[in-house]
Amino acid sequence: MPYDLILCPGQNCPIKQNCYRFTAEILGRQDFLVEAPYSFITNSCEHFISNRPDENKIRIKAYEIWQNMGYPSGKSVEHWLQAEKELVELKTQLY
Repeated sequence: MPYDLILCPGQNCPIKQNCYRFTAEILGRQDFLVEAPYSFITNSCEHFISNRPDENKIRIKAYEIWQNMGYPSGKSVEHWLQAEKELVELKTQLY
């Protein structure tokens, strides 16, 4: 995770467990927002970064895994979960 990503303390935030700014591993010195920017008026956060990869990206990655494994049948759930895991790990490395 680069040090230029500002993390969130998550106080009273209902979506903090799904936000990378809250769940990211702290490596060394890190800056934090003073308070959670979640707005209860709009039920949203303008600084939210989802932990979960986009479903279409997971679908494409699972298809690539299926192809690389030789087109086996009955393994779609395994390929989906593997694709999701790989994309989450990649996202963690990018941030």
